[in-house]
Amino acid sequence: MSATRLPTYFISHGGPNLLDDKDKPGKFYDWFGKTIREKIKPKAVVIVSAHWQGDGNGVYVEATEGPLKLIYDFYGFPPQYYKQTWNGTGLPSLANKVAELLKQKGIPATLTKRGIDHGVWVPLKRALSDFDIPLVQVSTFEHEDMASHVKLGEALQPLRSHPQQIENRRDEGVLIIGSGAAEHNLRDMWQHINRPSPSYIKSFDKNLEDSVLKYTGEQRKAEVCKLNKDPAFRKCHPTAEHLVPLHVAVGAAGDDKAVKILDDFFSTIGWSSFEFSSNNQDKTEL
Repeated sequence: MSATRLPTYFISHGGPNLLDDKDKPGKFYDWFGKTIREKIKPKAVVIVSAHWQGDGNGVYVEATEGPLKLIYDFYGFPPQYYKQTWNGTGLPSLANKVAELLKQKGIPATLTKRGIDHGVWVPLKRALSDFDIPLVQVSTFEHEDMASHVKLGEALQPLRSHPQQIENRRDEGVLIIGSGAAEHNLRDMWQHINRPSPSYIKSFDKNLEDSVLKYTGEQRKAEVCKLNKDPAFRKCHPTAEHLVPLHVAVGAAGDDKAVKILDDFFSTIGWSSFEFSSNNQDKTEL
């Protein structure tokens, strides 16, 4: 990457069947893995998943050293998905750096050794089957306040400095990822199987896309914090944990331009995903 800092991503991660997906999402994750390996080449990954919430106004930071325990936090899937293994490894020095940055911004951060949920290991295993980049997972807040999640991303932004631009080779050079879903309504999903996604899913997705793509910097932060005012918000997100990783990514992105890198729907699940990068200034799409 020619930029002085690494890109940031919001990805829609899906369930464990993503590992075998041959459709648009699976092909996207094949591209994503190649991009990470061949172009971005991060020293480490910090990822915020929809499947881990903090305590009150604080967050948790995964601080395991060495192999990371996989959490099989999904239900009703074939047995093989509960037997998956993956060689992701933790990096306590980076976990400590993350906690320090968060505390500097007034965000209480507690180091813990929990393991990683499927919002982390499923998309990264699909993208990077033989993973050799250390990672640290950070929880969302317990609450749904969108501005607080933007602030969480802002606190992580210094980690994005490109390794070639860093003196003393510190922990920076980190790829920041928010992992959730653009739309996520499991309650209504079975009503729309094998049918076009309902109009409320697509209308909300268009609002989300406009908020991310038409603005940068402080205006974009303000726009994404209005998504809970969309008439379709609660239909698309009965609970907001899958949306707020987007706000973390927007906070970490700063003034970088966004491009949409995945556009797909399955019933009441939206797969929209975005890259934020200073290299995107002249791009309209990937």
